[in-house]
Amino acid sequence: MNKMELGVALIRRIEQRVQWLGKYNETRRQVDFVTALRLEKESWRETIMREVAWQLEVDRRRDFVVSNMAQMNINFETRFLHQAESTQVAAAFYNVELYRKAALDRIAANEDFIWLTSNEICDGVTEDGLRIDPLLVLLNKEAQVIQYWESDVAGDR
Repeated sequence: MNKMELGVALIRRIEQRVQWLGKYNETRRQVDFVTALRLEKESWRETIMREVAWQLEVDRRRDFVVSNMAQMNINFETRFLHQAESTQVAAAFYNVELYRKAALDRIAANEDFIWLTSNEICDGVTEDGLRIDPLLVLLNKEAQVIQYWESDVAGDR
């Protein structure tokens, strides 16, 4: 059986409604979250800190904070398309808060970064028709860490 250990960064902002940070992946033509495979002897939290700093090009000591504990841990078995055998998936979801203006401005200036609503994540597609990483959609379906209603302004769903 295959094994996958994945850390997922839940980078959220609340303005008029809750939104989650995704990044457009041109090669895969989809929107990804900051995720990373856990390296040997690395804690889940260290995995998230490493990957957020690298993917967002921010300083891990000054630009963001990662929660001390996971928001949610899940373990399940699944068979991915084009795989002969099942995969045991372990995933940890960590809240990440970006707090320095310089880091927030850098993200805002990069067109690859997209703020997603909870509805888009749960549906697996943005309002503009961009596909959201199917693995992220599957993980969220299993964990239910992001709910449809979270981005509703007036409870329209």
